[in-house]
Amino acid sequence: ARARALSREIDADPRIVLVRGYLSLPFNPPDGLLERHADRVLWPPISEMAAAGFGVGAAMAGLRPLVPLGTASFMFYAWPQIANEAPNIRYLSGGRVSAPVVFHIMAGSRRSSGAQHEHTPQAMLQNVPGLHIYAPGTPADVDALVHAAFHRDDPVLWVDHVLLADAQGPVPDEPADAVGRAELLRDGGDVLLVGYSYLLRRALAAADLLEAEGVRASVLNLRTIAPLPARDVLDAVGDHPATVFVDESRAAGSTASHLMALVAEESPRASVRLVCTRDAPAPYAVELLDEVVPTAERISSEALALLGRR
Repeated sequence: ARARALSREIDADPRIVLVRGYLSLPFNPPDGLLERHADRVLWPPISEMAAAGFGVGAAMAGLRPLVPLGTASFMFYAWPQIANEAPNIRYLSGGRVSAPVVFHIMAGSRRSSGAQHEHTPQAMLQNVPGLHIYAPGTPADVDALVHAAFHRDDPVLWVDHVLLADAQGPVPDEPADAVGRAELLRDGGDVLLVGYSYLLRRALAAADLLEAEGVRASVLNLRTIAPLPARDVLDAVGDHPATVFVDESRAAGSTASHLMALVAEESPRASVRLVCTRDAPAPYAVELLDEVVPTAERISSEALALLGRR
């Protein structure tokens, strides 16, 4: 789905270039993307700061670069370009210059990669005005959000997840409008599970566990973090007696905690709970990692506790 969407956009727009072709490496099945579009791939030196800076400059000059930065923590070397340069250019130039660059990262827990490789920097970057943040969780999301990313005048951070490489699902003939719009993946009236990216898979697995306990769970897919589909979430929370926000980021400053604050403002009596990655570095051992990141069992257990069933 990712290769198909990118090929479609590259074929349609000669301004799109890939600054480093890391999208096909590693953890992904062969997709032929680099072979098909070899003339649109640039290979600068291995420097995240240089690649990001090149992408911002090329975007200001009229191109629409895609800059794959690989593992999410590598983007820390390009923090000034992503957080302080690209998002501010259109504002500081009074709208005369824009930087429509797309940054791609592989974020989240990938199992036994160590604490330096399992970061979720989207939680920090959601505090940056002018930066769009897209976090697809299904093949249809990828199709829709890749299209949207290359039709924005502001920079976009595309948050991918290595453990979604084997995800399967339908993809429409035409990309849907997913920006700022949540999607209900599963409908149930007892409890609402809200998440994005890889944790949708665990939320759906938690919904299966809850069903075995006689609890019907809905699963809401955020799809984008900035803009955040806050109204869709608030409406869905109002339709359920209890809501669990799940997030692979740590709770402090996470999308989940921000949504919980919005719920508290609008519906202070709502029954809500957070299930986030615990405040600890990611352990290398898988058995320990499952004690840190949200699992389906932990999500379902928290939902049952919220409902007074445990």
